[in-house]
Amino acid sequence: MRQPRTMLLAVIAALVAVLAATGLQSASAGDAAAPEGPRSLGTPLKDVLHLGGTVGTMADGKKVIWTATSGTPASLSAVDPTSGKPLLNVPLPGSSGAYGVEQAKDGTVYAGTYGDGKLFRLAPGATKAEDLGVPIAGETYVWGIVIAPDGTVYGGTSPGGKVFSWNPETKQFKDFGAMAAGETYVKSIAYANGKIYAGAYSSWKVTELDPATGAKRQLPAPPGMTEPKGKIVNDLRAHGNFLYAREGTFPGPLRVYDLTKGAWTDTVEGAAGLDVSPPGPDGRVWFYRQFEAGSAELIGYNPETQAQQRTGLKSYGRIVNTRGIGWAPVEGDGFPGDSIVGLTWRGLMFRYNPETGKSATVRSSVPGQPTQILALASAGKGKVYAGGFLQGGLATVSTADGKATYERFSQIESLLPTSNGLLIGAYPDARVYRHDPAKPWYSSEYSDEPPSGTENPAKLLDLHSHTQSRLQGLAVTAGKIVTGSTPSGDTLGGSLAVLDEKTGKQEKVLDQFVKDEGITSLTAGDGVVYGTTTVAGGISTTPPTQDKATVFAYDVATGKKLWEVNPSAKAKTISAITRDEAGRLWAIVDGDVLRLDPETGRTLHTLNTTEGDGGGAGQLALADDGSTLYAHVGGKHVIKVDTNSRKWQPLFDQPALRMVYNAGELLFAKDAELLAWKVA
Repeated sequence: MRQPRTMLLAVIAALVAVLAATGLQSASAGDAAAPEGPRSLGTPLKDVLHLGGTVGTMADGKKVIWTATSGTPASLSAVDPTSGKPLLNVPLPGSSGAYGVEQAKDGTVYAGTYGDGKLFRLAPGATKAEDLGVPIAGETYVWGIVIAPDGTVYGGTSPGGKVFSWNPETKQFKDFGAMAAGETYVKSIAYANGKIYAGAYSSWKVTELDPATGAKRQLPAPPGMTEPKGKIVNDLRAHGNFLYAREGTFPGPLRVYDLTKGAWTDTVEGAAGLDVSPPGPDGRVWFYRQFEAGSAELIGYNPETQAQQRTGLKSYGRIVNTRGIGWAPVEGDGFPGDSIVGLTWRGLMFRYNPETGKSATVRSSVPGQPTQILALASAGKGKVYAGGFLQGGLATVSTADGKATYERFSQIESLLPTSNGLLIGAYPDARVYRHDPAKPWYSSEYSDEPPSGTENPAKLLDLHSHTQSRLQGLAVTAGKIVTGSTPSGDTLGGSLAVLDEKTGKQEKVLDQFVKDEGITSLTAGDGVVYGTTTVAGGISTTPPTQDKATVFAYDVATGKKLWEVNPSAKAKTISAITRDEAGRLWAIVDGDVLRLDPETGRTLHTLNTTEGDGGGAGQLALADDGSTLYAHVGGKHVIKVDTNSRKWQPLFDQPALRMVYNAGELLFAKDAELLAWKVA
């Protein structure tokens, strides 16, 4: 009679084992309720960001500005140069944006995209973009593109630093290979007189390619350039017998190369980019140039005489370059014939008529696209902060209903609410800002209108001169703000910076804090800062010199590094570290949750939370009780850890980039969407 009971117990045991293996927890009288979710809080970040653009025509011949808007997904729009209204808007499925947008003579518009590394085309009169595929297998970015008179499309890629072509007759791609030894990006591209010109990223190299023969040669360095390393060939454009090459990011020198003479003939300082207009009837080209900080002005430039004409038409903010510039008729008094027209990065459209000198700006109505959430922080009960990827921006989000307040800003790498305001880690240049939520938001850097307010957030730190890029670590302890960053460009090594918490004054910057490793996360307490690193460099193709990621401790009072350890022989990146209320130190390494000794960094306990190699990515979030720790490992597995007993259990799977705890819920950033799971 006992056999059925024995069989029942065996079945129950097997079921429990299956539930545990799949990450689901069985509920019992003594257990907390099972997690509930996911609950969508929508897409809190949405904005306009134009990258690639060109002035062209619709199928009926009407002049428009073609522009690519970044987002998830990106879109391609035709904008009326008078009203600023989009006359056509088509998605570019699977892509995040497009730096290269060009129109062929037959009216076909092409877009080279990033995120998927594809080439799209929009035929005249079509309302859907055609996906032509990935030009070169393994190349995930298509940067600039250019179209030859015969309709052949050429483009530059990364991470292989290659040039490809697309033949519209044969519908075939061709791989011309890498353009320059040691260069992994073709950042810019131009066409002139049957030749392709490809600009590199990590150093100043302009390669001339003969597509008929495949022959390549390097153009000479401009006069006075003794050190090409670190000088990006950011923009290239050829008009007539001149090649225009802009160095670095705004403001950078625009170098002019005479293709007939085979020599660099002029340099225009402070050029904004990203493009130079086609020449007008008098041979002049038009672009923006900086004359004073915080703005740039449209100028006309004659490459033969090197004369410049200022127009008084200004663009304001940190980023003032054009995203499509050319000639088109504009309706209205003072705009006879064709005028110079174009867009700036946030959708402000400009126009200038060289005949009358009249200028104006109009806000275009191209719709913004959802922005991937890159940074997430708990902002008190029922509220979180979300920071955006490339479009940037900061959203304050209600966890009850997803209602969000959006502020336009930089790409945000990290967020840390403190008693003195919200600290914001920004890209590029590893900048730190502090925002007072009790006062109105205003940022002249990220407004395209003339300055008109008090800066809030206020900038506390800028590590451009230290060759830093992403400010990924923020911590506060013992009256100090401590930051950690990763490098920019083709370089290695992060910086640890210390600022006074009250005044925000910079006290020290410690470069190469861990040799040739960037700092990925920080936590702090009792005057000690703990951090993690990556062996990766400023770009994905930078060869590392170190083979193991590091955990370290730094004493802010003495200014000394207390210890550094490599808890894994194979982890290249360690991205999460935190302290519980008892001062115990926890990190995610190889997908496992580790407890480390705060005094030495020695691994005290390993919780085998991921079978096999879980990789370096991870997130940690401490509940309000100070001893319940949630870990996000392997990009999707959510683990609950009791830091007192070291007992842990898998909860559920949720693919996401970021995770934070807020008032009994875990909030997740999945692409542009914010999701909530009830866990307590």
